[in-house]
Amino acid sequence: MKRIVRQLFLLLLTAFLSLSCILCIGAAEPSGVVRADEIEALFDAYLTENDLNPDLISVAYEYTATGERWYHLEDRWYYSASLYKVPLMMLLTEREYSGELTKDSDINGMTLEAIEEEVLVNSNNPIAYSTLLFIAQPDVCRRMFCRYSDLPEEYYTWDYYGGSYFTARFMTDVMSTLYRNEECFPRMTDCLKRAQTDHYFRLKLGDRWEVAQKYGTYQDEDGTDWNHASGIIYTPHPFILTVMTKYGGISETILGDLAALFCDYTIRADSRLAAEQLKNAEMTDALSDDTPAGDTLRGTEDIISDLQMSETTEDEDRRMDSSQARPENQVEYAATDRETLTPLSEAESSGGRLAVIAASLGLELILGLLLIFTRHRHDKRRQRRRK
Repeated sequence: MKRIVRQLFLLLLTAFLSLSCILCIGAAEPSGVVRADEIEALFDAYLTENDLNPDLISVAYEYTATGERWYHLEDRWYYSASLYKVPLMMLLTEREYSGELTKDSDINGMTLEAIEEEVLVNSNNPIAYSTLLFIAQPDVCRRMFCRYSDLPEEYYTWDYYGGSYFTARFMTDVMSTLYRNEECFPRMTDCLKRAQTDHYFRLKLGDRWEVAQKYGTYQDEDGTDWNHASGIIYTPHPFILTVMTKYGGISETILGDLAALFCDYTIRADSRLAAEQLKNAEMTDALSDDTPAGDTLRGTEDIISDLQMSETTEDEDRRMDSSQARPENQVEYAATDRETLTPLSEAESSGGRLAVIAASLGLELILGLLLIFTRHRHDKRRQRRRK
């Protein structure tokens, strides 16, 4: 009995030390590459320096390497102007990807490829509207646009369905879907890279980085100016930016300035990400090389083998039928509304690895306890037989 207690004590002590090590490493996981306080400080400084009203600007920024986002008034509704042409052409080119259409299919007397050029590069309004009607009525098309975002149905208002009003959050979802599923929307990003190459987000960036952008500008009957841009900026780790404004003449300068500001921030984020990836790799290597469990606990396969041998010895009249193999576990994946899921951030990915390690240690602990109990029971029966 003393031997059993001693084995149990060592097993529990080893598990405690191993899990403590995991918890320490887990506590060291980065809080994220994109830091809201840093961006807010840069954004507020820019607004103050240029005497801009923050209530007239909405911003959504996504760092695609981790999927992290930063927002400013992201749920405020703006007349979309020409931004709607992006999800519109996604509906059409998606049909080409599925095989329903080809790039040479005739649509209102034009090929699909020619329509893409006119709508996305030249922002041709009459062709865009006739294409919209080719697909469905405007409100029906806008319902179809919702497939490119994960926002719930209750998010959308009458302004969206009836008036073509968008938010920065919604438009960034659309551009993110385009970026992460580019092959599903043939030629779209190539067209957007050729749109207004000296203006909007390209105004201050020039040829420094590739930019796939869609702009929108409109002045309504009340004299309200709506000037926006949404795009993918191809820094080493690309980012997605949507800026929607109610400014007039200076709006393009604002769009260009903010594209440059977020470009510089993304480069800094890239450096931080590289440093944290290296740190995580070193900690993972340290855990796999130095874990105390390696000195005390045997592998899971060894423990299972011991349990099988002990069970066979316990009852010599029973034999395992080796011809009957246990069916392998079937892994089922839950269905999702989106075909392509956003990759996990580095922190989430590392946390997942640690969770797997912790689960493995927990399994070994349980199997070890079962082994000790089985051996104890086997010894008891053997002693009874001898008597």
